[in-house]
Amino acid sequence: MLGLAGVALGGCTVTPPTSLVDPSTSPQPSSPEPAPTPTETPTPTPTVDTTPRWPLTGKPFKDGDEAKARHMAVAVKVPVEMRSFPQSGVDKADIVFWEAQGKSYDITRLCAIFHSKWPTEGANPVRSVRPVDVALISPLKPVLACASATPWVIKYVKKNKKYIELREKLGDKSARWGYKNLGTWWLGSGVSDKLIIAYPKQLSADGTLSKDEIPPVYFPYHAPDGEPSTVNGLPVTQVTLQYKGSKAPATASAGDGKEQHRYTYDAENNNWPASINFQHIKYKKWRKYTVRNGTRVAPDNVLILFCNWSMGVLKGYKGHVEPIYEIIDGSDKFIYIHGGKYVTGTWTKGKITDLFTFTLDDGTPLQMAPGKTWVEMPNGTTKMTIADGKMSIK
Repeated sequence: MLGLAGVALGGCTVTPPTSLVDPSTSPQPSSPEPAPTPTETPTPTPTVDTTPRWPLTGKPFKDGDEAKARHMAVAVKVPVEMRSFPQSGVDKADIVFWEAQGKSYDITRLCAIFHSKWPTEGANPVRSVRPVDVALISPLKPVLACASATPWVIKYVKKNKKYIELREKLGDKSARWGYKNLGTWWLGSGVSDKLIIAYPKQLSADGTLSKDEIPPVYFPYHAPDGEPSTVNGLPVTQVTLQYKGSKAPATASAGDGKEQHRYTYDAENNNWPASINFQHIKYKKWRKYTVRNGTRVAPDNVLILFCNWSMGVLKGYKGHVEPIYEIIDGSDKFIYIHGGKYVTGTWTKGKITDLFTFTLDDGTPLQMAPGKTWVEMPNGTTKMTIADGKMSIK
């Protein structure tokens, strides 16, 4: 990616020299005209689209949709590892953040956010929350569903209870959860938290933090009579990312510490079907990313947010190290992919409750197409390839 350096142009005022002519010998005007008062050029106010729309997909409301949208969004933590496939429900999510795990052999983990549609089969399996989730979802004031987490992370989430309503399966026997053995659901030993099913519809109905409110629109979508920024973008047919865990799995059946994600453009449906390769030593191959009912994960948008992160513990807490992302008061590069094209720019985010802002390399704001969005969150060392059918850029 090529960044564009901004150049600031400063103005200056020239003061004419004082006259050296004796004013008593110079002709004087009978009624001098006052100097014109300089006027400042007003700064243009950016146009803000106020189209009533589904807040997480950006699709404009149809008749009756506004009332249907008055409920809490629900974020569910879902693991990504061979033994946790096939999953359920993530294909119904409006926004999915795909986060790096670091020192773990489930090298990545999902934060799947539901609002416009509920998965009747539930979302599963369910695992632990991560610190970065607080910065990602706080603007929505959602329910956060997880199995539990390391104690200091739970304490951190609860500290932000004004923005997140935490629901842990641990000790909760309500209808918000399911818990059953699905047989050959995973490969490897039976781990109890792989059996947890979260029901986002019930979790939302039981929520009280922002009950009967419509969450804020999360991404910058184009107006109904507009177009996404990618109409002027570069062509792309496939994008591949490779994540690497800093601690490789202990057994060959679990993998070799690498995980690849690939999105391939489907021009007929104008979306991006996903595939995954766990880089198994014995079974290394690409697999279509499908859920238990056979539906392929195929988002309308792919957003790649480059983020620095490292393993550690937040200041003021003690305990097990977790991946700590530099999101709050942060900024880095992004790539936005839609409709067979991509554009690049810079994202910024302020405090926990602030939404991301996206500025293209030419200085204009990003305009996204309405639809489902999957967000990859690699760091600068993640291997990535963008192909347009004729050549690849690494």
